[in-house]
Amino acid sequence: MIASKAYAKINIGLKIVGKRDDGYHDIETTLATVNLSDSITFEQTKQGISVESQGLEIPLEDNLCYRTADLFMHEHGIAKGVRMRLIKNIPVGGGLGGGSSDAACVLKGLRRLYNIKTSDEELMALCREIGTDVPFFIKGGAAYARGRGDMLTYFKLPRMSLIIYYPGYPISTEWAYKEHDNSILTREPTLDKISEEGKKKKKKGVSFDLNNDFEKVVLKKHPDLLDVKTNLVACGILCVSLSGSGSCLFALVDDRTKQKAVRYLEGIGAQFFEVKTIH
Repeated sequence: MIASKAYAKINIGLKIVGKRDDGYHDIETTLATVNLSDSITFEQTKQGISVESQGLEIPLEDNLCYRTADLFMHEHGIAKGVRMRLIKNIPVGGGLGGGSSDAACVLKGLRRLYNIKTSDEELMALCREIGTDVPFFIKGGAAYARGRGDMLTYFKLPRMSLIIYYPGYPISTEWAYKEHDNSILTREPTLDKISEEGKKKKKKGVSFDLNNDFEKVVLKKHPDLLDVKTNLVACGILCVSLSGSGSCLFALVDDRTKQKAVRYLEGIGAQFFEVKTIH
């Protein structure tokens, strides 16, 4: 039996470039893994695929770990079976890539379990049949993503401390894209004010475009997220952003702003995670 971790990611900025002929969207975003993770154990069996999932109740045929294992085992002609135990810690529908990371973890875990000689690049090619976010998680770390999110340029990112806020509900990525496509994107005064406050201040280190195109529709639909973002900015935090299509917000913090943010979030009874980026 072997055990592996499936790490969450954040999106540092996200630009929706346009809609493709295949129905997907071209995007530009920076992806970075953080040390919030699900865990999966793998055990060989005589035949069949089983998934025990703590914290995730969905039909087996819809379980991404099951579908990924089935694809891998057919691809490599594996006649034996596997029993997987998944413990969910990454919020579902939070924009943190938990499902995609689980799928990548299954591919890497089965490679180890059955000692299959296949490269990361070959796993990444296989990933494209599972989901557009999955290839990134084969290597993890930090990458600039283009196209559907699967054209990746990896780079070294300095270690950053963050707080991730989860509002307690998921947001559908499919809904967010539809809302974006159907919206006339006008400038929202409240959001602009928050953005301008950050631009007035300079911060040394790596510079990114921090704008997330999903915020226009997501924060309009969920004003509670806008309220939390506004209050975190008031704590002196320069970067507070939606991750992916949400529902999670992340805040880039130092020791001083971290204390203020934790005090505020604890005061409203929020669910949040104190994390760091990982290489």
